[in-house]
Amino acid sequence: MNENMPESIKYYAIALDPIHVGSGGSRLGRVDLPIIREPGTNLPKIPGTSLSGPARAYTAMVTNKYIWKDGNKEYCCSGRGGEGGEKHCGIPSPACPVCIPYGFSKGTGFSMQGLAQFFDAHILFFPVASMGGPVWVTSPMALEGLGLQQEFKAPEDAFYPLSDQIRDKQKLNFGWLMLNKANEQGDTSKLPDKIQIPDNIKQRSILVSDKLFSHIVNSNLEVRTSVSIDPQTGTAEEGALFTYEAIPRGTVFRFDIVYSSGKTFRISGKELKTEDGGDVGVTWVKNQVEKGLGLFETLGIGGMGTRGMGKLKILNLKKGDC
Repeated sequence: MNENMPESIKYYAIALDPIHVGSGGSRLGRVDLPIIREPGTNLPKIPGTSLSGPARAYTAMVTNKYIWKDGNKEYCCSGRGGEGGEKHCGIPSPACPVCIPYGFSKGTGFSMQGLAQFFDAHILFFPVASMGGPVWVTSPMALEGLGLQQEFKAPEDAFYPLSDQIRDKQKLNFGWLMLNKANEQGDTSKLPDKIQIPDNIKQRSILVSDKLFSHIVNSNLEVRTSVSIDPQTGTAEEGALFTYEAIPRGTVFRFDIVYSSGKTFRISGKELKTEDGGDVGVTWVKNQVEKGLGLFETLGIGGMGTRGMGKLKILNLKKGDC
């Protein structure tokens, strides 16, 4: 691998808890606090900013850069870095493991874009209860980012099993929706090994059309009801009942991060160097980011973290990255 050329890494993740990434407001309808969706497909997603923000904070925790001091100066590389970014250190040598991969801003003329670009996480396999047990549903569009949309084609109003374990099912319900099994479509019985997800999910995977996939997902989201408690009485506060939706536990996501080299970047005319004096290459940037990604399954992402939500496990991290 050329350390000076950008590298795109595809990550797979599974929700260990329901995931709530709010759309930023309330609305009248099914729930008070909806989750963010892709405008064109109406499918829930996790924005790249909801991945990069926690990853930055967790990398800062692991590398002792959350809040730290250098002499009389106090820095906070984990987040915004103060009103104008003045608490970001932006140290080029040895390169700050937070400011350099994720970027920083300390005002005009002293800022840098991050060397790691985060992209939205999209649903790859969605869990649904059926009479035949839990199944994981996908669609050609969901598989498109893996280069499989031409190989896996779904009929409009039927399902197609992608494994031998449920191939004998002639009818199957997906929540409220009952579908017939489609006619054979060639050898689509096994998902490629490059899709790095647990075997039990691959063995119970189902393919449906893009049109049905959106309906199935949105009809089977988790909806919870909460109420604020009056601290003086210990009872429910009047008028404080609200509902919110979440992507359910067991959902499999995919997302990309593009890592770039810092060889051509300069901060105040200074080259970026690692602790041993080497160039800040792609591998170094990736290692710092994956330290943060490894804590997603412990500290979580998104909102409602105090209500049992948010844990997300990255499936293709090497051991020791967290």
